[in-house]
Amino acid sequence: MNTFTAIDVSYITPSRTIESILLQNKISKRLVYVYNYEGIHFRVFKLITDLIGFFNNQVEAEIEFESDEELDIYLKNLNINS
Repeated sequence: MNTFTAIDVSYITPSRTIESILLQNKISKRLVYVYNYEGIHFRVFKLITDLIGFFNNQVEAEIEFESDEELDIYLKNLNINS
């Protein structure tokens, strides 16, 4: 199981953010990016280039959630060892 820590939050607007989140377990670490749209829609990106592509209408998020609880469960269980 992973632990996760928000290491940076960038505000696009007061209700839209991009969070850089450090995932860690006993073996490895990984950085992921979460676009938070008004606290009701979350998109996860494993690469910063995918996040940039999303804002340029070139890439869609691999995974999306409609609650922060679902997002937390996903981050805790994401395989970061590969």
